[in-house]
Amino acid sequence: MPADRLTSRRFVLGVLLLWALLAQAAYSAFLIYVQINHVPTLPLPFTTAEFSQRIDGLQPGYEHSGLQKGDTVIALNGEPVEGEQELAEFRLRLEEGETISITVDRARDGNRELVTLPVQIHRTSQHVFGWTTIIGLGVLLPLSCLGVGFYIAFGRPFDPLAWITLALLLSFGHVAGSGTSWAIWSPWRELLFIYHPLLSNTWPLWMILFACYFPVPFPWIRRFNWILWLLAVPCALLTALEIYANFESGRHISRVGWIGAFEDSAGLSLTLLFTCYVFAFFFLLVAKKRILPTNDAKRRLQLMIWGFTLSLLPLLPVVLSERGLLPALPIWVTTSCLLMLVLFPITMAYVIVVQRAMDVRMVVRLGVKYAIASTSLRIARLLLILLVAVITADLARQSGHRWEAFAIAGLGTGVILAFGHLARRATNWMDKRFFREAYDAERVLSELSNSVATIRDKNTLIETVSKRIAESLHVQRIAVLLERGERYVPVYARGFNGTQPPIEFRRDAATIRTLKQIHAPSKIYFDDPQSWVHGTSPHEQSALQTLHTQVLLPVNLDNRMLGIISLGPKQSEAPYSKADLHLLGAVASQTGLALENADLTERIRHQIAQRERLDRELEIAREVQQRLFPQKLPLVQGLDFAGYCRPALGVGGDYYDFIRLPDTCLGIAVGDVSGKGIAAALMMACLQASLRGQTIKPCATLSEMIQHINRLVYEASADNRYATFFYAQYDPGARLLRYVNAGHNAPILYRRAGRAPQIIRLEEGGTVIGLFADFPYQEAQIPMRAGDILVAFTDGVSEAMDRLDNEFEEWRLIEAIREAESRTASDIITHVLARVDAFTAGAQQHDDMTLVAIRVNEN
Repeated sequence: MPADRLTSRRFVLGVLLLWALLAQAAYSAFLIYVQINHVPTLPLPFTTAEFSQRIDGLQPGYEHSGLQKGDTVIALNGEPVEGEQELAEFRLRLEEGETISITVDRARDGNRELVTLPVQIHRTSQHVFGWTTIIGLGVLLPLSCLGVGFYIAFGRPFDPLAWITLALLLSFGHVAGSGTSWAIWSPWRELLFIYHPLLSNTWPLWMILFACYFPVPFPWIRRFNWILWLLAVPCALLTALEIYANFESGRHISRVGWIGAFEDSAGLSLTLLFTCYVFAFFFLLVAKKRILPTNDAKRRLQLMIWGFTLSLLPLLPVVLSERGLLPALPIWVTTSCLLMLVLFPITMAYVIVVQRAMDVRMVVRLGVKYAIASTSLRIARLLLILLVAVITADLARQSGHRWEAFAIAGLGTGVILAFGHLARRATNWMDKRFFREAYDAERVLSELSNSVATIRDKNTLIETVSKRIAESLHVQRIAVLLERGERYVPVYARGFNGTQPPIEFRRDAATIRTLKQIHAPSKIYFDDPQSWVHGTSPHEQSALQTLHTQVLLPVNLDNRMLGIISLGPKQSEAPYSKADLHLLGAVASQTGLALENADLTERIRHQIAQRERLDRELEIAREVQQRLFPQKLPLVQGLDFAGYCRPALGVGGDYYDFIRLPDTCLGIAVGDVSGKGIAAALMMACLQASLRGQTIKPCATLSEMIQHINRLVYEASADNRYATFFYAQYDPGARLLRYVNAGHNAPILYRRAGRAPQIIRLEEGGTVIGLFADFPYQEAQIPMRAGDILVAFTDGVSEAMDRLDNEFEEWRLIEAIREAESRTASDIITHVLARVDAFTAGAQQHDDMTLVAIRVNEN
């Protein structure tokens, strides 16, 4: 589609739009002007035939003025009248009570005479429907037709149907009004003299053309287009005659009198001809219904027939009444019939602009509900209150009863205010009585949107939502896609022969980006070149076509899109209405929240199961670790000893051991692995195995043994893992204790020497084990005496903290040993831990606590 052709088409449309706006604005402004200045209530005493100065009727109240039908107006107040311009301008200058002189040419008994009659102007009754007619038919109808027509044409400048629709709407907006007057200001008057005849005389032709092209052209259009040219001849002839008459009748009305006579004589024939055009229009539409390829086109045509029927049929009695074939209609009947014409542009706008047309019954239902419940018509009801008040007050004023006026106005206002409640009840009754299926669908979806939040199982949730949507809207194919990593993949499908559609969407796909941006249900139109779906990749379009997608529902939670629900066509092939999308959007929102709750529930259930499994594993690990501690203490002459470990978690990294050695010696070990939990417990097991392995084949010195253990632990552990370690061997025969302290808290040797006890710390050794591959360790020894108490501990004891983060510290440990110096080794441990617990006072334990107590007794 070349850009220059598009520009030229839109330029032509812009010129036409400017002309139409200027002409229509001039005419509407003139109508409002004459209404404000009460011109309709101060008319000339007579009316003249079209394009003639011959009187063909007298206004009410002037029957006895002396004027007669058939008189020809020659002058007004002595000024000659040669055309319609003088009559129109003179009428605007009339004032109530003014007496004017009317000179007429009267034909009597074959003789002609000039008669001058004085006539006093008086006000005629102004009907309350005047403003309604002016605003409805003189302003709203033509402007709405103009707006809808140009909106369609600008959107589809290369579509012949769009141009036909524009011409039809513009012409239809001028069917109900006279359209021209020489009293309109120049140069707008001249614009209107061409604009109005061009439209008001051609509307039957545009109706025929519209019927031939909507919604698809007849196959025979190209072969028999001469028929359309033939039908255009009467319209073109009448248009040319009226344009000529409009310009000539202003100052030389006698020159166009023959046109008026022609229209009078041919009026009935033209009415019948145009009536045939209208019936031909409906006949063509009905005939086309049989050849339409899609149900959507059939629905559009059905809506068009109903809309045109409701808007045009009331026009027939008005036309017949004006032609004298029916009695004169009351003004309210005429106005009501003419206001039905507003349905014409509304119908045109709907069937051409919307992507999918609804069934007639659904349109009626939504139309009635909108008319009753919409915000805009609430305002209209308030305006109706004012109108009722004006009418009732005017009637009461005419009867002369002021209190009656108030009563009538109040009653009318009360009735309209009560209309809202009655309208809601009527809507519910209408839904249940005539639209049970749609009513049930709305009810089911509303209940579903409220109930999905209570479903906690994800599979049950997805299946329930899909099933209820399918049953309520009669959708055969539904697919649910959820986010899985970087993709959205199907997790449930209905109507695909029991299989999952082999499709997926990446997170960066255009479809996903669009749904995240609009954050609402979106219709999919593959037959609309302007639809966003044509901006997606071929892979995405293929996936959507595989799903038979007509609506995509994003399942959102806040700013996250958890998934997509794809809905295929309804079984009836009816489109998804705005109410459907609103309810589906509510269901999708609640589904998003329910999915998040289901995920959270599943995560909690999984975490609980995992925690229970971990607890079982930790319990097993704790039992295994407890088995690594000495289960039965060896007997050593003259020595009382005990050990205890309290892990901060289920398992820990503290270690103690008592190992029977050859020659009745005893190996004593205390270690503290860096970290806590399973990792520390594993390294502690490695340390225990290394120690036990080294004691089987004793080394020459303890320092050599610790070097071996250090190398083994270094090779078996991570770079950031290490352990503090204290190992000693006690020879009961010599009462000698040899030891190596590898970076551990120095054990405390408590020795009673007089009144003041002696505290000896066993510090000799080297750095922690497992941190360096090779490190030289130093061995030390100390003779033991009867009554000596050796307490080895980990930093979990000395660094235990209370709620104020104060540490227990070694001096408190020494004081606790002093308090229990006369007790057994096991009781010493119990007493020390009791003092620690009393100090911490329930504060959380942050590290494992291990104590080893050894008391040297007399042999």
